[in-house]
Amino acid sequence: MKPIVFLPAVASGVLLWTTFFPLNLGPLAFVALVPWLTLVRAPVTNRQRYLAAYLGGVVFFLLATEWIRVAHPMMYMSWVGLSVVMPLFWLLALAIIRQFDRLGLPLALAVPLGWVALEYCRMHFPTGFPFMKVIGAYQMIGFGWYFLGYTQHEFSQLIQIADLGGVYAVSFVVAAVNGALTDVAMRTSVVRRLLKWEDSSINTAQENPDGQGVGETLPPAANPPGGRGRVGGIGLVIATLLLLTSIGYGYFRLQHAAFADGPLVAAIQGNMAQGDKMGRPDQLIKSYSDLHLQAFHQQPQPELIIWPETCCPVDWCDIVPGAKQEGMPSDFKREWVRAQDEFLDRGWNTYVLFGLNGLEWDGERVRKYNSAFLVKPLPKPEGWLPKDPTIHQSAPVARYDKMHLVPFGEYVPLGEQLPFMAWFTPYEKDYECRPGEHWTRFPIKLKDGREYTFGCLICYEDSDPYLARQYVAAEPVNFLVNISNDGWFNGTEEHEQHLAICRFRAIEARRSVVRSVNMGISGVIDADGHVIALPNPDWSKSKKTTAVVTAVVPIDTRQPLYATLGDWVPAVCWTAVLVGLILVRRRKPAA
Repeated sequence: MKPIVFLPAVASGVLLWTTFFPLNLGPLAFVALVPWLTLVRAPVTNRQRYLAAYLGGVVFFLLATEWIRVAHPMMYMSWVGLSVVMPLFWLLALAIIRQFDRLGLPLALAVPLGWVALEYCRMHFPTGFPFMKVIGAYQMIGFGWYFLGYTQHEFSQLIQIADLGGVYAVSFVVAAVNGALTDVAMRTSVVRRLLKWEDSSINTAQENPDGQGVGETLPPAANPPGGRGRVGGIGLVIATLLLLTSIGYGYFRLQHAAFADGPLVAAIQGNMAQGDKMGRPDQLIKSYSDLHLQAFHQQPQPELIIWPETCCPVDWCDIVPGAKQEGMPSDFKREWVRAQDEFLDRGWNTYVLFGLNGLEWDGERVRKYNSAFLVKPLPKPEGWLPKDPTIHQSAPVARYDKMHLVPFGEYVPLGEQLPFMAWFTPYEKDYECRPGEHWTRFPIKLKDGREYTFGCLICYEDSDPYLARQYVAAEPVNFLVNISNDGWFNGTEEHEQHLAICRFRAIEARRSVVRSVNMGISGVIDADGHVIALPNPDWSKSKKTTAVVTAVVPIDTRQPLYATLGDWVPAVCWTAVLVGLILVRRRKPAA
């Protein structure tokens, strides 16, 4: 009878999906990959092996990312595109794991080394790798959702290791447990019978010269004597030690003095679907103006009010210093005058961070950015009268421009070379943004004299560990802000998953994160990853609602190792992969 390979692969795809939202069954992540990992030694041809592996990945990504299609009819293509491209990283991971298996490495190490290496690759593929700056081909891009580590966002003790190695360290531990359990499972007669493997043999990935992948034979016992049986036992010990050590470290890191009190912030959350947001700008400004006033009139008054991404319909306009004025478009001049009136001539009476489009005239063209723009109140001079046209009531502080732009949502890949690519965007007119280049540190000074700085992550930038840690690697800020427009996704599980991801950025940077999100979920996350403020106690009831989330920001001054060393866990994984490939090649002539 032919071995069963497709059903286990699909089962893993479904199991892994259940570990994320909407079901959020995180503990299942420790076993979810086991059926799929039996492909490492399944006695089948490589064609069957990798086709089954790919099918399992397609099932997972189709289920996990189906919320993407809700944004716009054209986003069905993005959903399907991700679902057929992302599983290719699973295939590469499987190939790497099999190489390690040939060398006799326990799956408790082989699986996390291969899996985490490809998670990192998926986060930055194809041009978002920092080393590409050297050759001038760098642009932040990649799909950093649905890492194994994110399944454990509620396992507070385990995820504290993210301050050592980022979410990749948590993924490593989860993958190690899956690998160890797979090693044990493949040596039990019950599992081999269920998979219809021959009881007298088990594939160890030692392929025949024809490449069809029928491996060497081992005795049928559940724990066969010899090296591989010992290796499987060693793998179980390794995975157990990794898990217990990580949890112990988490307990240790959570035992600390209470955080200091920072500024009182108010994150406003409207409930505007994207179609209404684009088609009804008057309703957009009314909704957020009302929420702003609601926040401002709270007692005590917030020291910082935060608007979500692009929810202020007025563009802030800047002119690059030294840029010539000749040729400046008339519509830019009009918008510049309007911006001065809306942002500077109006008395905001507190610090306000706006999510808006930033326009910049460089002397030749107007550049557009997806920006966060901070204004501060100015002291009233003696004899000042309301609406005095000669005196500004507020002043600009700084602007941050989003670096990690979303393809087709914020720019068109190869748009100049291939104009038809614009068909795949959800916009009826051009919305081409330019990526920012600087990690802006926003300063605020409170009435009692205390001073703080914060960094901003716009939209899915909080899914990129590289971005967040830059704010504490040098000139550490006191806290982080995430502004986002999740109105695209209309109450799907995207909202909860986005919040779960953001918890890891707080731990990796050991800085609290304040989230202001259109449609939700807004809130405050402390530096231990605990969500301490939401519109409602329940996550699902905190989306698709209007709210003002007000809280004192907890201030943490710990300097995490991850901010200093960066992505050392994926670096170790890729080093091991390269060494493994060299060792396998050296062994081939002797085979």
